[in-house]
Amino acid sequence: MKYLGAIVSALILASCIQETPPGQALGEADSVPLYKMTVERLPDLPKPRGGQHTMLLGDELTVLGGITDGFVLEPTIAYLQDGAWHQVPMKYPHYYGFTTLLQDGSVMLGGGCSENFGIGQSWGVEIYNPSTHTTKAVGIMDRKRAGASASVLSDGRVVIAGNWYADDAIGLYEPGKGFSFVKEPAVQRAYPLILPISPENALIFSSEDTHGNFMQDLVDQLSGDPFTEPLLKEWNILPYMVNPTSADDLRTGEYAYLLPASRQEDGQAAIIRLTDGRFSLLETERPLPMTLPGGEPLVWMLSLQVDRASRSAWMYALSGNGRFVAARIGYDPIFEGGKATLEMFLADKPGGGSFFNSVPRVLDGKRIVLVGGVLSGARNDSNFEATREVWLFHTTAPVKKAVPLWWILPVLLLAALAGGWAVKRGGKRPEQDVQDPSKMEKNDLQTRITELVEEKQLFLVKDLKISDIAQELGTNATYISACINGQMGVSFPEFISRYRVEYALKLMTERPELSSLEIWEASGFNNEKTFFRHFRSETGMTPAEWKKQHLTK
Repeated sequence: MKYLGAIVSALILASCIQETPPGQALGEADSVPLYKMTVERLPDLPKPRGGQHTMLLGDELTVLGGITDGFVLEPTIAYLQDGAWHQVPMKYPHYYGFTTLLQDGSVMLGGGCSENFGIGQSWGVEIYNPSTHTTKAVGIMDRKRAGASASVLSDGRVVIAGNWYADDAIGLYEPGKGFSFVKEPAVQRAYPLILPISPENALIFSSEDTHGNFMQDLVDQLSGDPFTEPLLKEWNILPYMVNPTSADDLRTGEYAYLLPASRQEDGQAAIIRLTDGRFSLLETERPLPMTLPGGEPLVWMLSLQVDRASRSAWMYALSGNGRFVAARIGYDPIFEGGKATLEMFLADKPGGGSFFNSVPRVLDGKRIVLVGGVLSGARNDSNFEATREVWLFHTTAPVKKAVPLWWILPVLLLAALAGGWAVKRGGKRPEQDVQDPSKMEKNDLQTRITELVEEKQLFLVKDLKISDIAQELGTNATYISACINGQMGVSFPEFISRYRVEYALKLMTERPELSSLEIWEASGFNNEKTFFRHFRSETGMTPAEWKKQHLTK
């Protein structure tokens, strides 16, 4: 029996010792590498839903608004927590409305259809707080709107524009002051992109007018005169029907964006760069494919999402047979004069739903989630039956393989011998020794903690736990906690946050072009609200105030 523990450990090790590559190679699509995605079913939504806004708020997958069966407005928010969906009511329905992430991590929702079946426009705006799962009304807009978009400026003001079958206008929301009319647009638009290009200015443009007719090349400015953009005469910015994409989804830097587009002449999909108000085509190693191997056509969907942590952007397409395709565009090389990389991933369409009326969202740069959607083939008239299904697509998930018996036997023999040696030594392996701080100088433990955190930059690890530090140092969490509290005079979260703020200041100084979102994500914070709180605590200023004081001449 004394060897049993070693033998069991060896069996567990042997069962995990070989893994297949992250994704099975399926060949190439027009010379672009193509890999297979594995698919996982997540818990179903509480009720069928399509046309909602899907967001990751903190660590909670969240869907806001939309419609349910019968083309009926759905005035609720659902969030996935601890393996189950929970619902909270909204003040107003927001199907065909806008959502935008505010600087404190809350979400503004506004406008939308006033009646079932996608009819009319509405006034109401509310803010959803994901930390308390509550909403509050914040007044009404300068006019009723559906098919509108919104975007947040660096000072917290929100620009609003767009309408559907009603007069458009450019408006503003100022915290504490409410909504106001700014000016008439040069042309009437639906589902516009509103992209800030300075603290005081944003570009406003769209490929559709308020009645769904295509329009080109005329760009409005929040502060400044409208202008024509020659690139938009050749390329249409893909429309964002039902789910307008926010500036934050498209942002690669503080005033830099990637935009999905299609060429008017032949429908070829591509990506347009917008940097400091200048438009250009993103150069990729190869064009985005329009067919799969064997000639199966691809129809590129209406969204793009930037994942700044992995320096990549994602676009999605459906094949002629309804299969789901994701393209990952690695844009990091463009900053050194290179071309963006391109990879593609393929999965058969799961379940009975379609991808119409539901926009995929990328999670952690590796997984893609698809929530709900309407049934019967992604047609614009198929809004009467929705699905509750939620699917997770893995682009890099390893698949374990069985290990041949000839591999297990020598592992077992070696483990048994190792177990016997451990028993002779008293049954304790050296790596399991836990050091008591009474046997080491207090200052020595403090030094080891700080050196470990600094040398390995553990503060950049999101959700870092005190037990992670203890495991690295071969002691336990109680000793680490006592040292940090007693010798350093702070709690463990405060200890780590100081490093994160220091790192954020370094990034802000060395790379001033980075946005606030890119700063807090790269510094190890879980959300913007936590970042702002700790930043102000350490510096006495907000990030914007600090940059203005230290980085402006």
